[in-house]
Amino acid sequence: MRHVAIFMFPGYGHVNPTLEFSRILVGLGHRVTHVVDERHAAAVAAVGAEAVVYASRRTRLGDGAVTGEDIGALGLHFLRESMEVILPRTMEAFRDDVPDLVLHDLESFFTARTAARAWHRPTAQLFPYVASNEHFSLAQEVFDGATENVQRCIDLLTEHLTARGEEPDAVWSFMANFSDRNLVLLPREFQPRGETFDERFTFVGHSLGSGQPDTGSWVPPADGRPVVLITLGTEVNDHPDFFRACGSAFADAGWHVVMTVGPGNLPAGPPPVAHVEIHEWIAFRTVLPHAAAVVCHAGMSTMLEALYFNTPLVVVTWTPEDRVNGARTEALGLGRTLPGEGLEPARLRGLVEEVAADRDVRRSVTRMRAAMLAAGGPARAALVIEDWLAQAPDPAEARPAGALVGDRR
Repeated sequence: MRHVAIFMFPGYGHVNPTLEFSRILVGLGHRVTHVVDERHAAAVAAVGAEAVVYASRRTRLGDGAVTGEDIGALGLHFLRESMEVILPRTMEAFRDDVPDLVLHDLESFFTARTAARAWHRPTAQLFPYVASNEHFSLAQEVFDGATENVQRCIDLLTEHLTARGEEPDAVWSFMANFSDRNLVLLPREFQPRGETFDERFTFVGHSLGSGQPDTGSWVPPADGRPVVLITLGTEVNDHPDFFRACGSAFADAGWHVVMTVGPGNLPAGPPPVAHVEIHEWIAFRTVLPHAAAVVCHAGMSTMLEALYFNTPLVVVTWTPEDRVNGARTEALGLGRTLPGEGLEPARLRGLVEEVAADRDVRRSVTRMRAAMLAAGGPARAALVIEDWLAQAPDPAEARPAGALVGDRR
């Protein structure tokens, strides 16, 4: 039995994709400990893993169009929280229980890499979104225009490192976009410049559980009307105008609408028409087997779950990452995109009907689903991690504390 520690940004789209391979690792006899915001502790416990818990103070992205500077501000806030809250909590919790391997996403680089150096343990990077290498950088796309806040992050980290005797240039390896070992939780076929990613990157297709959908918890309409699932996920759902536009787009009874608006966003009273359901949240896998189309922001988890169930996409974009994923969706023929700002109901309705009826889109979605399944999913991810654990050195053979393990710019 060996021990894995997992550090992820405190968002559902970051933590949830790690849960199924954690379940499998626990089943293989390993220990898995997640360092998570308290909101995710129950989900971690449900897969048999352990949790080191903290209370995150992070903010959300707001209700308007999101710029690179907005993303940069969120990154700066999380870096400070990592320094002031998460790292101290981590070092205390693992003082007498040092893990053999440290897994982390890009946002959690500071805590994960600092702890791994102190423990003389190897690291590997997780990508629950498109990956970065020398030829493609998601960070450059997302932080475009974020000069002020990115520079503040660099200055804060440089100050931290130099105060501990590091050279100023150490900041660049510490902020590396990828490592020598990288696990990408999506198919290579979806990855921009996918052909340029070498053996350092393992693409496992998806991170969804293998259980069958509990279709009994949601029943499709008996009249056979096509179903459209509409969601903005958990991060950018503060858009009441969007949901009202969706109601207008499907005001007639031609479609059955299942809409998730997020916790606290339910309107007062029941929906005005019977063919529109409004939920705070619903398990997508109960609806997707019956859905003809999905309208969503470009959250990778939602998109991959839709593709897993052979459902074409209409991607509504607000953030820089949305625009990257939306462009890839169109380039691969998996659906259509449109901007969230100034959404026109007739345009939305037209795109939903277009992707639902387009045979070429359907074929592209089926091809991507096949690629997702062929890549192995969480089971392959768990076996890759187990192999990394087998290669992890004994503590007595570990590198000196000053060495960054497996990091690249």
